[in-house]
Amino acid sequence: MHIPTATYRIQFNRDFTFNDFIGIIDYLHQLGVSTVYAAPILKSIKGSKHGYDVIDPHVIDPEIGTIEELRTIAAMLRRKGMTWLQDIVPNHMAFDSSNLRLMDVLERGPLSNYYQYFDINWNHPSAALKGKLLVPFLGDSLEDCVRNKQVRLNFSQAGFVIEYFTQRYPVSIGAYEQLFSDSDSRDVGKLKHEWEQFWNGAAPKAELKTWQRLKSQWFNSISRSEENSIRSIIEDYDTHVEKLFKLLDSQHYVLGHWKKTDAEINYRRFFTVNQLICLRMEDAQVFREYHSFLYSLYTEDVIQGFRIDHIDGLFDPTHYIRRLRDLFGDTCYIIAEKILEAKEVMPPNWSLQGTSGYEFLAYVSQLYTDRKGAGQLVKFYKGLVPQLPAYRELVVENKILMLENYMGGEWDYLVEYFCQLGLHADFKPRAIKQVLGALMVSLPVYRIYPEGLPLTGSDLVIMSEAFQKAKQLIPAYTAALDHVHGLLVSPVEYQKANILTFLKRLMQFTGPLTAKGVEDTTFYIYNPLISHDEVGDSPSTLGITTREFHARMVLRQQTTPLSLNATATHDTKRGEDVRIRLNVLSEIPESWITTVQRWFEMNKSWTLSLDEVRAPTVNDEYFIYQSIVGGFPEDFKISENWETRLREYLIKVVREAKVNSSWEAPNEAYENGCTEFIKNILKEDSAFLQSAVQFIKKLVGYASTNALGQVLIKITAPGIPDVYQGCELWDLSYVDPDNRRPVDYSIRQKYLMQIELKEKEGFAALRSFLANHRGLGLEKLFVTWKVLNLRRMHKELFNIGEYVALPVSPGEAVACAYARHYRNAWMLIIVPLAVAKEKEWTQESVLIPANLTGTWINQFTHKQIAVGENLFLRDVMDEFPLCLLTKTHN
Repeated sequence: MHIPTATYRIQFNRDFTFNDFIGIIDYLHQLGVSTVYAAPILKSIKGSKHGYDVIDPHVIDPEIGTIEELRTIAAMLRRKGMTWLQDIVPNHMAFDSSNLRLMDVLERGPLSNYYQYFDINWNHPSAALKGKLLVPFLGDSLEDCVRNKQVRLNFSQAGFVIEYFTQRYPVSIGAYEQLFSDSDSRDVGKLKHEWEQFWNGAAPKAELKTWQRLKSQWFNSISRSEENSIRSIIEDYDTHVEKLFKLLDSQHYVLGHWKKTDAEINYRRFFTVNQLICLRMEDAQVFREYHSFLYSLYTEDVIQGFRIDHIDGLFDPTHYIRRLRDLFGDTCYIIAEKILEAKEVMPPNWSLQGTSGYEFLAYVSQLYTDRKGAGQLVKFYKGLVPQLPAYRELVVENKILMLENYMGGEWDYLVEYFCQLGLHADFKPRAIKQVLGALMVSLPVYRIYPEGLPLTGSDLVIMSEAFQKAKQLIPAYTAALDHVHGLLVSPVEYQKANILTFLKRLMQFTGPLTAKGVEDTTFYIYNPLISHDEVGDSPSTLGITTREFHARMVLRQQTTPLSLNATATHDTKRGEDVRIRLNVLSEIPESWITTVQRWFEMNKSWTLSLDEVRAPTVNDEYFIYQSIVGGFPEDFKISENWETRLREYLIKVVREAKVNSSWEAPNEAYENGCTEFIKNILKEDSAFLQSAVQFIKKLVGYASTNALGQVLIKITAPGIPDVYQGCELWDLSYVDPDNRRPVDYSIRQKYLMQIELKEKEGFAALRSFLANHRGLGLEKLFVTWKVLNLRRMHKELFNIGEYVALPVSPGEAVACAYARHYRNAWMLIIVPLAVAKEKEWTQESVLIPANLTGTWINQFTHKQIAVGENLFLRDVMDEFPLCLLTKTHN
């Protein structure tokens, strides 16, 4: 197995291609990276910035590069001992007219080989959708779009199409007879006859590429006079809209307004994104077809491992993993994007190396949060917004909001499916709907992974908790809840198959509900300390002790030592150094509270009174202050670019919160009020800006040390360190798309070269150089480079070596210390905590076991350290704020 020693995430798109990547391979190797962790590279919609909107899983995205370029890269990586970890997207594809598999379904309906490829409910109870796919992308009603000439009939070399701006949907083949029958032209009659001959041949059930080729040949063979006849048909339909309505009614699909899906939908989508249609990956044929090209890249040794995107969306993730293992073998490194709640662990029967690391992000962020100080911040916050419900209540409210207002179609489908399977007994659909909704809202995790009935183990515990909470939500439906609970814990034998099928199906929707209700709503409303409003983390817990951190690291080493250690990803709500900077507020709560109260007072005149609310609200204003403090440039200079990024970020924030604005109904007056507020308080001569800079300068001094500690822990703790693109320097980005901005690798290469040269002059010269360029992030780059390369030299120690927690005296809160051990090799790691409390170290020390005393080497300063049973912090961190010692014992 090609086990990474360190991964580096690259977001490939048309602005950063394979050719661009070739130019940084030497740099990544020099940095200490072993494995390129690539965003999806399969063909996506034109202009995709992320690659998760795949349109063809058998082709490299031409905007990124070619298969030949990828093979060249693979050869270059092999020569350096580097590998490629590929992010794959088995849950969904783009719902776009460039998705030829999906367009084939629209065109040929049941005759298409892809008719069962996508997760479509062809038996929807609505007569309008039965046997048809909803295409929900119109900006108005279908009637208005037709009458306004926005939806029109047209013709291309691929045949007749229905056009809506840039989207071109094929006319269903069965409707061609109508088109050719609406004209008395001799040429049209001839066309109709020739078409019938063609259609009655081998074409209808041909494989997609064959069908496209035959169809193209046929349409290219028509005469000029026949082309003129086709134009006359199009003109006729353009003039007589009743004909167009009749044509649209005969398609294998229904064009609809984009908001229609809030209440009615007949395909599974990624979260609530209409533009992403899900796949039936549980079908063996779909699995084989989708993964065939990826398999060829793996067998060719172009790719050495995989990361599974959104595994929770699959019908049966456990079975999918088994199939993946059967295909790629036991020696393929495979991880999954799995967001684990606080007490949740990855299912032990998943044959994976681990997760993509969101839980690690939470562990480190919680370690750098002072629990007592965070409690003071929560108390202050409750005083600011006393009307705001408690966090857990808010989560329930927002899950209900999402279910009722945005996932009504999915909810109704689940009720209909439950009854269709004969599981409802004597209960009416209304009761079943309330029960299923309450269970989805009450589930304490994203989903469970049942393999049999009755439920046992953690699945039983989780569902029992969900039923208990559901009874509190809907006490009037206790009998119906007890009935459904009985199906799971004491099922009748003949119903087991249907119950299990439904339960797995239900789980495909609980994950999206949690993600939308919590990550994409509550995290933008509940703001006592927004550094913990983060994927994988939760503001319900603010701060853990070093003892708790050590316990989690020991468990991690025992269970998933090859999971990624992530601190920033393409999905995180804010950059890793924004998060770590904001956590310092928990160490200085009194100073922060006093300062922010002064800001509220001095900026009152910049708030805007609207009809029912002020802009920004107190809650949003507090969010703004934290966002400014967290993301303020390290050089303390405001640029127009940074202000623009901040304003655009805030617009996304208030829309995601769905309180004063939303994506569906933007409140431009409120949004403008918020952005003008930001613009005014950041004026060059504003009292706020002067006060903020003064406060942030002090904050950054502490946060820089903690940020370096975060890097050291990420690289040396159990797991595989993952560096998100560009984050070897300060990462002060906001949520996507801000965190997907282009990375300047030339400056990073220059800085790393300078660091290497300075180190050769001795640590004193290097330390001065790093300190003088702290604002550029050179200390972070130095630690990343130094420790990644050390890790590469000691693979076994970090991959399978023991994790040994070391006590700190007189109190655990001043530092986190541990050792890594494999055979006769030892490393000792110490990072300071609570640096903002400015406590001078006197007798604080790490307690060293007697067998580890002796002479060690400080890997940052290259000095020898005499280590006794008390290793005093003042002695090992007097020249550099971190400690990494190595020793070889015979």
